[in-house]
Amino acid sequence: MKSKHSWSKRLECGLTAKVLSTDSHDGNLSISQPADQLHLTQRKLIDAPWSYLKQVHGGEIIRIRNSGDSHGAEGDGMVSSACGVPMAIQVADCAPIVLICETPVIGIVHAGWRGLLAGIVQNACSEMEKLGGHPTTAVVGSCIYPEHYEFGSVELKYMTREFGPTVESETLGGRPALDIPETAKIALRRNNVFDTHFIGDCTASSGKHWSHRVRGDKERQAMIAWLEEAS
Repeated sequence: MKSKHSWSKRLECGLTAKVLSTDSHDGNLSISQPADQLHLTQRKLIDAPWSYLKQVHGGEIIRIRNSGDSHGAEGDGMVSSACGVPMAIQVADCAPIVLICETPVIGIVHAGWRGLLAGIVQNACSEMEKLGGHPTTAVVGSCIYPEHYEFGSVELKYMTREFGPTVESETLGGRPALDIPETAKIALRRNNVFDTHFIGDCTASSGKHWSHRVRGDKERQAMIAWLEEAS
């Protein structure tokens, strides 16, 4: 990891996997704003057409072949084997997760509780296998942490039934909470991804991130992943 906001790994195939995690200082990356304004903010960070989705908290994975494919298509994850193709997930509490193989395949998913329950991580791993690789490394960006994530008892039962008792936690006020980072880690381990790097902050307590759950923010930060030729 080069800094708090960026991460890279040289792969056995000779390419480099690159990850960028933005915060509010990098600008609003919500897709609900006018497209020309969004694209201007994107290009200031990475000067190439981005791929991004209309995220619906499900398990759908979309394959990206060319830079800029799938502007606003419905889904919650993307995979690609192409170089120079920035793929972005927009978040304001859910966990953005990048999945990295040693072969030239990379994926990125939007992992809130509904997406995790819908198998978003497993689905991405399956699609990556179709492209010739299985992820061995994951990078998790800023998301909400359990201290600030009060969670309904019925939904919490669904999550503990699926992921085990360690995903149940408490808020600072002693209310039932869901541990999204722990849930993501369990989902990754179930898919044989054990090398996991957490490079972000808690969106609810950070002064540099937007939080929909705690502050009702409509803006979004993003995590972006791509492959590039090693220098």
